[in-house]
Order: sequence, then C-alpha cells, then structure tokens
Amino acid sequence: MGVIMLFCGKIISLKAHRYSRRVAFTLIELLVVIAIIGVLVGLLLPAVQQARESARRASCINKMKQLALAALNHESARKTFPFQNGGTCCWANVGPTQQTNAGRRSVFMELLPFMEEADLYSTIEGGYPGGLPGGPHPWAWWPVWHVDFSWMRCPSDFGEWDAYGNPGVGRRPHSYVVSVGDQVSAHNWNTSNWYKASGRGVFYPNYYNSGASEGTACKIKDITDGTSKTLAFSEVLHHNRDDNWTAVGDELITQAEAKNIAGLAANPSVCMTVANGQYYASGTSLKGRRGNLWRDGQVERTGFTTVLPPNAPSCEGNDNQWSDSSTVVLPPSSGHQGGVVVAYADGSAAFINENVDCGNTSAAAPNRLSSSASPYGVWGAMGSKSGGE
Repeated sequence: MGVIMLFCGKIISLKAHRYSRRVAFTLIELLVVIAIIGVLVGLLLPAVQQARESARRASCINKMKQLALAALNHESARKTFPFQNGGTCCWANVGPTQQTNAGRRSVFMELLPFMEEADLYSTIEGGYPGGLPGGPHPWAWWPVWHVDFSWMRCPSDFGEWDAYGNPGVGRRPHSYVVSVGDQVSAHNWNTSNWYKASGRGVFYPNYYNSGASEGTACKIKDITDGTSKTLAFSEVLHHNRDDNWTAVGDELITQAEAKNIAGLAANPSVCMTVANGQYYASGTSLKGRRGNLWRDGQVERTGFTTVLPPNAPSCEGNDNQWSDSSTVVLPPSSGHQGGVVVAYADGSAAFINENVDCGNTSAAAPNRLSSSASPYGVWGAMGSKSGGE
C-alpha cells in the first residue's frame, strides 16, 4: 500500500509540474495559423461577395419588373405607353416660372401614379405657380419634384447619390433608362412632320404642332415582334459628373460619354475607337449627362440604344455640351459583373450578358421610321419593336 501511494504521489507531482509549465505557440506554429486563416478568408470572401451581388441583382430585377408593370398599367389605363419625352410644349423661359415642360417630361414622370406616387403626380399636374399644368422645364428648380426614389436606384450602381452640379437645378441620379431601340439619329422631339410617326423602340418622342401635342405613343398592338421579345427598360451607371472635360485616361467608359464622334449613324462602331480597354483614351472630349436627372426625357438622360453591347462606351455626334444630342449610341451599363438587367414590354425581367450577339455594328443604323430587321444581331432585334426578327 505504501508503494502504491508513493507511486501515485509521483504521478500527481509530475502532472502538476507538467501543467504548471507555460503553454505558448512557436513562431512556426503562429505562421502556420496565420496562413490557414488567410487561405480561409481568401476562400470565403469571394463567396460572400458573390452572395451579396446575387442579392443586389435580385433587387434590381424586382425593381425593373415593377417599372415594366407600371408601363403596362399606363398602357391599360391610357391606351398607350408614355412618350420618351413629352408634356407641355414648347420652349418658354419667362422669368423664374419656366412655364412649360419644353416637351421633355420623361417616361418616369408619367409612371409616378402607377408606382404609388399618385399624390406627388397630382401636385405636379397642378403646375408651377404662374405656369401651365405639369410643372416647369424638367431641369428647373422646383421643390415639388426635387425628390428621388428608392425604386429608381439599383444597389449595384456605385458612385455619389447626393445632389451635385448646379444646386439650383437639383440633380437627381437614377439607375434605370428606357429603350429607344436600335436607331442612332433623330432622337428627342422635333416639330417636323417627319417625326409625327413612330420610332424603332417602345419609347419615342411626342410630336408638337404649334405647341399642341399631336403625337401618338406606342401601343401594345404596335409591338409586332412580341412584348416578351422587345425591351422596355435597362440600367445605367449614373455619371458622377455633370459637366464637360477631357479624358486623362482613367475615366471608365461606363461613367462618361464621348462628344462629337463623327459618322455614328453610318457606322456606330466608330464609338469603340475612343475606348482603351475599360477606359476612354486620353484626349477624348467627354461629358457626364447620363442617369443624373430622372425628370428629363432627353435620350442622353433617360434612354438607351440597342446597337453596341451593354457596358460599351457611349458617344454623341452633335458636339453638344448639354443633354440635347439627337445622334447617339448609348449602351446600357451596370455594376453587375458581365452584363445588365433588362425588362421586357410584357413585364418580365432578365440578365443579359455583355457578350450578346450584336451583328454588324459597322452597318448603317435604321432610320426612325424603318420597319426593317435590325442589323445589330440579337441585341438590335431585342430593341426594335417591329423589325420582324
């Protein structure tokens, strides 16, 4: 018994001695642990980012569907889709009132009552004091419409969202734009009889005769290619600048528009020559007008074309420093990897890869009244409402 007790005592003494020693990592063990943590972070971070982007894309798709359904409700209630730009006309700059819309009220203005903004729409229709019903020029300062909406913003659209530029104008950025089809020239309204008819896309300008609206907007029956195959909306990365400047080589092609590019209508692919990878080539004259005033129906503000593929450069051919160019190539753009979200005229939405077939982008663009097939492949056919593709 004494021997056993002595033996047990030694064991206890040894255990106590062992556990009384300080436990610590060696430098090699520490480096191994850090390396393992680094590998795990490297594996998990892309998955987390991908999950977040999937959620953002899903949110964007849902918002796009709501816009498309609002356009369909507009067509049902008023028997047409909205004009690309319309409202009261024409130019009037009478003191601070700016009495008319200058023919430039956007699609989004007309969709307000169908996006649960009926009260705001009614206030706008009441008119600026001293002006006509419908408010003043879209670029004018008017607190009633100095607002923005969550349904106009895609979560993947990066950049500043606060008002910028001339504070008297009150810029209000947005992420969504309307399809004007695969035409390159003759955008925006004009008093010519030639403009009185249709356009290649679902949305086109109103026609005015002596200030009176005489245009006929698109109806569902006019979309002979099928509403499930014809685009109505897509995205734009809103421009963070609202001025003119010269590229220094670090301006993303999705964050500006190249000015005064000759020959766009005859050969839209010339727009690609101003790009150096994902940036504009140094020395290119640029402006920032896209996606930064949702109220204005001018095509550079709120429209897109189906000529060059998504996320390609944007160009105008009129050397216009404002947002009034009528000869344009304006692809949609987005912060989603590899493409853009689109909505069709039937209310559905989908993701379109930026490598979509664009046919022959060197071919001359169809004129506004043409009903011929698009030369710009699948992408062009998605934009034209009655090309028979």
